[in-house]
Amino acid sequence: MKISFYGGVGEIGGNKILIQEGSTRLFLDFGKSYHEASKYFEEYLNPRSAHGIKDYLELDLIPRLEGLYRKDLIDILRKEEWKDLKYTAPFVDGVLLSHGHLDHCAYISFLDEKIPVFTSETTAKVLRSLTKIRPKVLENEILEVSVPHSKQATRRKRRKRVINTISNSQPFTIKNLTITPLFIDHSIPGAVMYFIKGKKINLLYSGDFRLSEIPPERLQRLYQFLAKKKIDVFLCEGTRVQEKKIVREKDVYRRAKSIIEKVSGLVVADYSLTDITRFRTLAAIARETGRTMVLPFNYFGYLAFLKEQGYTIDDFKNIRLYPKKKAALKRWEKELLTKYPVVDKKDLKEHQKNFLVVLNFYQIQELIDIQPQKGSYFLRAITEPHSEEMEISEGRFANWIEHFQMLGLVEQKSSKDKKNEKDKKDKRKFIRTHISGHISGKELELFINKIKPRLVIPIHTEHPEDFQKFCKNVLIVRRGESIEV
Repeated sequence: MKISFYGGVGEIGGNKILIQEGSTRLFLDFGKSYHEASKYFEEYLNPRSAHGIKDYLELDLIPRLEGLYRKDLIDILRKEEWKDLKYTAPFVDGVLLSHGHLDHCAYISFLDEKIPVFTSETTAKVLRSLTKIRPKVLENEILEVSVPHSKQATRRKRRKRVINTISNSQPFTIKNLTITPLFIDHSIPGAVMYFIKGKKINLLYSGDFRLSEIPPERLQRLYQFLAKKKIDVFLCEGTRVQEKKIVREKDVYRRAKSIIEKVSGLVVADYSLTDITRFRTLAAIARETGRTMVLPFNYFGYLAFLKEQGYTIDDFKNIRLYPKKKAALKRWEKELLTKYPVVDKKDLKEHQKNFLVVLNFYQIQELIDIQPQKGSYFLRAITEPHSEEMEISEGRFANWIEHFQMLGLVEQKSSKDKKNEKDKKDKRKFIRTHISGHISGKELELFINKIKPRLVIPIHTEHPEDFQKFCKNVLIVRRGESIEV
């Protein structure tokens, strides 16, 4: 079996891993590398849409492989005298999609729509919901392509991508490979780990996962299944390989509730839009503390569209839509207004102690209209910044909370010069209530010892060498490298 690493090694996310055995070729995810993209792009400097995938290829953000990309995108390259690639029929037999985060699925948008994508039904529902609320741009054509891209958007035709949904622990075959999906827990619904059986090699692909929220009986069944399979190669995520502390969602619940039940004014919170576990935690706390949870269009829409597809959303009766004032509403936003109850800024302003409202960094200006009263609190229920750009945004966010004299910030003490006012402000920090969607290093050691793979290849981590502290057979690979196993 040959494994080629086009992304997802030496970085967090961007997984694009090609496995080949005989005539069978499969990609394990095909995601966006935020690390690589950030070398060239930022919020207002983006790849040129009119040129299709030209900028992505030039900057090595996607592999230069024939038989992979959409014909309409290759046609743009040919017209612009890009000689490296020509269109051929797909050379890969499919993409095994682990979950719906963009660092694992965004660049599926560029793939030939004839290439089938295999994923869980829940992930398909998540992507349908996200497709409705996200902008209609090239990187968001995961489920449905708009062709030809060279024409104006109103003149394009829509074609659905081939999405094959899979069932937990039910094997299926792609040519000479047998794949068993193993549903796992992550900070987005529908995450899958894949066990792939070849002629001589058994490979396990972790996707992104954590153990802390899996019931013990289910976890035991997973261990028993994998221990019997004699795994030769484990492609294992290690986002938090250096962390030893195990924190669970029930810890978030206890801490957040202890804070919120003491708040006399408005509670404002943020969390990752796709994290249903965190939504359920905050919704339960809102109900138990006598508050109504209020969500802006994108958060509410994501949940409502999931619910309309049959996905169970707890506590939806205690949820209201906050119709943020906009110059023009999109069709899906108008649709929500006709179907669901709303709470406007006047309600929030006059009855603050009755609400828990969700506003993220890009919606925080709404505080100007709401005018939080004394004793209001901002609850940061999202990950800490892990890049310089995120730290800058965090500082701006803190300025908003400080301006409205809301609680939820703490100043980090320093033994150094405390007279420097700028240095003092840089040390402001949110009091967070959050756990990661990724497995800790302590749990990784336990997991690997339980399933006993012959070889571990760290992926989705900036610290692959740390695997060697608790695992003897570790192979560290580089982006662009191919190996035979």
